[in-house]
Amino acid sequence: MKSFIKKLWFLFFVLSLSLIICSTSFGQKSYKELKYPPLHELKIPEVQREVLPNGMILFLVEDHNLPLIELSCLVRVGSVYEPADKVGLAEITGAVMRTGGTAKMNGDQIDEELDRLGATIETSIDLNQGTAYMSVLKEDIDRGLPILADILMNPQFAQDKIDLEKMNQRSWIARRNDLPIWIADREFSKLIYGDSSVYARTVEYKTIDNITRDDLIAFHQKYFHPNSVIMGVWGDFKTPEMIQKIKIAFAQWKTAKLDLPELPKVDYHFRPSVHLVKKEDINQTNIRVGHSGGMMNDPDYFALTVMNSILGRSFSGRLFKEVRSEQGLAYHVGGGYQCNFDYPGLLSLNCETKSQSTIQAIKSMMEEVKRISQQEVSDEELEMAKNTFLNSFVFQFDNKGKIVNRLLTYEYYGFPLDFLQKTKENIQKVTKQDILRAAQTHLHPNDLVILAVGKDSDFDQPLSVLGVVDTIDISGTEKKAPIESFEATPASLAKGKEILDQVTSASGGKDAFKSIANSVVKTETSVSTPQGEFQLSSTGFHIFPDKIRQEISMPFGTIVTVFDGEKGWMMSPQGTQDLPESQLKEVRSEFFRSHFHLFLADDLKAQFMGEESLEDKKVDVILISDPAGNQLKMYVDQMTHLPLKESYQGTTMMGPATVEEIFSDYREVSGVKTPFSITSLANGQKIAETKILEVNFNTQIDPELFIKK
Repeated sequence: MKSFIKKLWFLFFVLSLSLIICSTSFGQKSYKELKYPPLHELKIPEVQREVLPNGMILFLVEDHNLPLIELSCLVRVGSVYEPADKVGLAEITGAVMRTGGTAKMNGDQIDEELDRLGATIETSIDLNQGTAYMSVLKEDIDRGLPILADILMNPQFAQDKIDLEKMNQRSWIARRNDLPIWIADREFSKLIYGDSSVYARTVEYKTIDNITRDDLIAFHQKYFHPNSVIMGVWGDFKTPEMIQKIKIAFAQWKTAKLDLPELPKVDYHFRPSVHLVKKEDINQTNIRVGHSGGMMNDPDYFALTVMNSILGRSFSGRLFKEVRSEQGLAYHVGGGYQCNFDYPGLLSLNCETKSQSTIQAIKSMMEEVKRISQQEVSDEELEMAKNTFLNSFVFQFDNKGKIVNRLLTYEYYGFPLDFLQKTKENIQKVTKQDILRAAQTHLHPNDLVILAVGKDSDFDQPLSVLGVVDTIDISGTEKKAPIESFEATPASLAKGKEILDQVTSASGGKDAFKSIANSVVKTETSVSTPQGEFQLSSTGFHIFPDKIRQEISMPFGTIVTVFDGEKGWMMSPQGTQDLPESQLKEVRSEFFRSHFHLFLADDLKAQFMGEESLEDKKVDVILISDPAGNQLKMYVDQMTHLPLKESYQGTTMMGPATVEEIFSDYREVSGVKTPFSITSLANGQKIAETKILEVNFNTQIDPELFIKK
């Protein structure tokens, strides 16, 4: 039954794609018939800028609609500053600042306090900035603000939290080739910026192993100072009072001399090249076409913005209309000329197409780059692109948080604070001649870098028809992440085994599980997405130990996925296709996590990790692993000895994530205790809630259900 949860994100992608197709194909009116009324003048709230004596810059705007206060920070730090032999240091520092606690409160105590307050505090560090965020009720600001200040000023970097974050990083390394889109994005960046560039380098097992707690402390001490922080606050407060509260909270943080290294330059030479990443287990190709991009302070930025909309950044763009709609070559196609604040972006056109149309799709994309740099766009295209931007302009101001965070960004990168308003004014002035001139200046249709990730033996033509092919070997990046032992001792292993035996007994005992040959499980699941919730129903057929069939009812038909113990396939109204190896790996991992395996396997190692509190219950935590490197943490109720939660490193449609499954409503079925309610989370965010409607063991299952037809 649990394997159903794992596929929800993949299936949601199918659902979203179908809804998009329907909405763009069966509309009542052509977009040409739409009439746009004049835009109302925007009333932009006044934001106060304040510089504290310690150098911290504040932006504040009052919003008394809700009794809530939110705060965000940008910090002048980033992975661009970490040593080449310690890639991953910045990201780990940003994560453990929050999870590792402070001298006053450890990370778990902070979690408990924030839960009590209904508040949120988060920290992170990415490529070129650090961030912090807090959301708290107005009445609790005097409790929440000092906690945030303590985290920013005095993180303790607890070793156990560092170890956990390192495990997350290693898990990501092990899974980063699971989806072709990840491979394409990663390798294309390397082709443009260079393998060792700070803008494209990747975390590796070795660089993670090189990172110590002292490194995190030193990194924080070098880059975290009040005069490197820009803070925005919005919500239900009086501005003078809030400024005073922030002064008091950060009073002990002293100004320091900032010694930020100069950002590395991008040394790019325009020349054509063709590259291939072989993936023999897929039947479609992920394509990237492009070259180096530009900067947002370029005078052509406004013309390039309009050009992007016409070329590929919308459903009315040329790439979508020509490559997808007219020629039917792509499941997805788009992209454009990216400009960044502080280093050149990318011209990146991307496409997913069946293997047999790879070369045709690439040539079509290249033709659109050439056409827009040789001919003026039409009056209709210009009007549509400008209206698309201008009519969406209001959504840049639809809440105070967007306004404040945008000002933080402009301040951080040294842009005028009214840059967005100037962008609107300049977009209105863009002409067809401006677009052609900008395209001819910035696009190089004869010097495109081409990357294809796919099964080249199935391509419609050899990739070499486009030029000499460089084959990129990614096999060295597919190693299995090492098993985390957390200093296993004979005592911890013995106690872990004892607890797992107790769980097995409380769940029904080995004999009960051995007597079950198959199961049929019916479920209803509510899937949480940014667009809202979707309700799905499913029937799962499982012949133990390793055959499974899931039939999932969708609004547009039934999706069936089958694994027969060796291979897998998916059947939908659009036809049948084999599951790629990345999907098969996930299915096999699910078999490891099945309770029918965990309670019967003889080759598992269970290690006691300590006691924790889960809601109002005391739980024992055990780490279960097998010789193949699969792992999960099981949280066991000390009273009932039943699992209340399991966590593991998995893959969602948003990428690798720490997945948690919370079990409740246990019922006995044929002598086996089964949870009838499962809540699934990814990185702390709920992604699904499953209710089991019916469970039947040792029933009649037609063997034909597991035969591909």
